[in-house]
Amino acid sequence: MKGAELSWLLSFLVLLVMQISLIAWTCNEIQVQSMAIADAIFASRWYCLLDKEAIAYVHFMIVRAQKPLLMTIGPFGPMTTASALMVFKAAYSYVSIMKE
Repeated sequence: MKGAELSWLLSFLVLLVMQISLIAWTCNEIQVQSMAIADAIFASRWYCLLDKEAIAYVHFMIVRAQKPLLMTIGPFGPMTTASALMVFKAAYSYVSIMKE
């Protein structure tokens, strides 16, 4: 390979790894922060509300926030940092098998 092709390939690979890593980190943060919503609502002074309807809404929000928000990779499951590492490991395995 020529020097220009090698530098283009290397820069493409670096950018692709950065993109997958940033997407996985963002999806993981969405999951972690969505789990913190129920704790934050419960820690507030929701019991001091005078309106019964507002208390019912707060109960509904606490129950709904028990299940985390997930970004999925189609049929493969939720996108987290662990799934990004699995993608990197699989890609490395495929490349090492194809080189032999």
